[in-house]
Amino acid sequence: MYLKKLKGFSVMLVFAAVILLFSCTKGKSTDIDFMTKKAEEHLKRHPDSTLIYTQKVLAAPAPKGISDPERLELYGLRQKAFAATENMDSVVAVGKKIRVLAAEISDSLAIANSLLPVRGDIDFSSQQEMTTYLPGAIATFKENNMPFEAAKLSASYGTILCHKGDFVQAQTYLLDSYRVLNKLDSVKSIINVCMNIGSTFYNLKSTKKSLEYYTKAYNAAMKTKDSSAITSVLINIGNFYSDGIKNQDKALQYYQRALQYVPKKSGDYLKMKIDYNVAVTSFKKGDLYFSERTFQSMLADCIKNQAYEGVAMASKGLGDLYVKKEQPDKALLYLTRAIHLADSLQMSYEALQMRPSLLALYKKTNNYHAALQVSEKMKTSNDSILSAEKQNAVHELEIKYQSEKKATEISQLKALSKSRQLMLYGLSFFMAVLFFMWYKKNKLHKEKTVAYSVLMKKYRDEKEKKQRLEINSPFTEPIQSNQENASEDILLFTILNNYFQQEKPYLDSKLKVEQVAKKLQLPQRNIITALRAGGYTSFTSFTNKHRIDEVKTLFEDPNLKHYKIEALALKSGFGAKQSFYNTFERFTGVKPSYYRTEILKTNL
Repeated sequence: MYLKKLKGFSVMLVFAAVILLFSCTKGKSTDIDFMTKKAEEHLKRHPDSTLIYTQKVLAAPAPKGISDPERLELYGLRQKAFAATENMDSVVAVGKKIRVLAAEISDSLAIANSLLPVRGDIDFSSQQEMTTYLPGAIATFKENNMPFEAAKLSASYGTILCHKGDFVQAQTYLLDSYRVLNKLDSVKSIINVCMNIGSTFYNLKSTKKSLEYYTKAYNAAMKTKDSSAITSVLINIGNFYSDGIKNQDKALQYYQRALQYVPKKSGDYLKMKIDYNVAVTSFKKGDLYFSERTFQSMLADCIKNQAYEGVAMASKGLGDLYVKKEQPDKALLYLTRAIHLADSLQMSYEALQMRPSLLALYKKTNNYHAALQVSEKMKTSNDSILSAEKQNAVHELEIKYQSEKKATEISQLKALSKSRQLMLYGLSFFMAVLFFMWYKKNKLHKEKTVAYSVLMKKYRDEKEKKQRLEINSPFTEPIQSNQENASEDILLFTILNNYFQQEKPYLDSKLKVEQVAKKLQLPQRNIITALRAGGYTSFTSFTNKHRIDEVKTLFEDPNLKHYKIEALALKSGFGAKQSFYNTFERFTGVKPSYYRTEILKTNL
């Protein structure tokens, strides 16, 4: 007897433990879903909140509950949030994590998407890392019929090819990107494309076309009020006047204007470029004192910030300056450093530009034996100052990473132990509560799915019925056949509805009933009465119904599937975003994004 009771009690305990484990797993999934949803909601207006939500999930004590696709989604949200706060260093760092994880699960689209948030000027080593992925990412977007995304990456790839000196191939990618972005009227994305097309034309000795595209880039940048873009364009126009037109005063004016637009965040690289160009232009004007002082200041800042591309540029400038001042020892020191560093960073085009200065120095001093020795030394030795700093920086990062990793592991073990104790103490109490919460949520989800399905089925049935009516009877016949028996209000409503369907006055977001009355030469009160007879409470409700029908029609157009929902709402006559979303859900019962997705599924 006691054995049977004990056996039954054991079975109950096992059953309770299984249910609790299942409930906890669902609860964990629910927490991840909740945090992810919150992160998405705050992305546009409060990107800092998105960073907090995603970090909370990724740094949780028990991360095993997160699948690889979920982890990719969270990293993707973090990357977009960092981009919204203009923190390009973090955008690049998170992008590397995404590509490593995406490669493990063969998600090529995630790899391609990780390259999109990178914008503006980044360090050359990061550009090189991206170069490996860009051709494949462009192909992936094209295969998935995503022309806008492919165009953005084509622009990035063309920019990197410019750095490498491959201007012909760079121009091919850039012009292809420009054609797509210009067709989509993407003003902000077109800025860097036009700027780099201008650079390729400049390097291909076509100054007229170069200035044409620089001007397009400047106009687009001013239109979007993008300070980083305005700064970059002004720098390039300054370079155009300095090197192409040989007007150094004009160039300095543009560099000074560029300084006024350098953004406080992520502006170090742009400031470095301006300093370099100002120093070079001063050198060309013969102001060697100011040029040397600017180069030395730039060099010190770049070494301090470990901006190795800037170190190479400043060293090259100082080498040329000391050649001019007939100080060959100093010139040799700086030019050797510049070329060595450019080679290590794979700055092929920049290194090619530096070598003529070193060659001229050796020719001037007739020191051919020293030239051979320096050439061998360039192949075997490292720049002692920068190599030590770089190695120390990497070593410090490794130590910091290992320390943080160990601290995280200890924290996870403590949290896991504590959670197990709480689980044992609260087993009987929380079992029923957690199961009920899971059941309730599941039930609500099913009800919502069924309700949406019913609404979409109703829409499809109405659409098929409307198409059959249009085939069987022309639009004008119902008006003529019903005129004799219809009341005056119903007849007037039919005329009004006919006018709205044919002329589409509702596309004007500021349409008033007075305008319609004037157009149809009818009193306003008669129009309001007719609308009420037709089942509408107001002129606004009637107008919005036609606008919603117009939005539905645009949703079904495959040529417009890449347009944003807000853009289609604007084309349909809505003047405010929130007004459109409220009106659409009131008339259809579903959100525009869900409706559009179902429509696209229907038309496939």
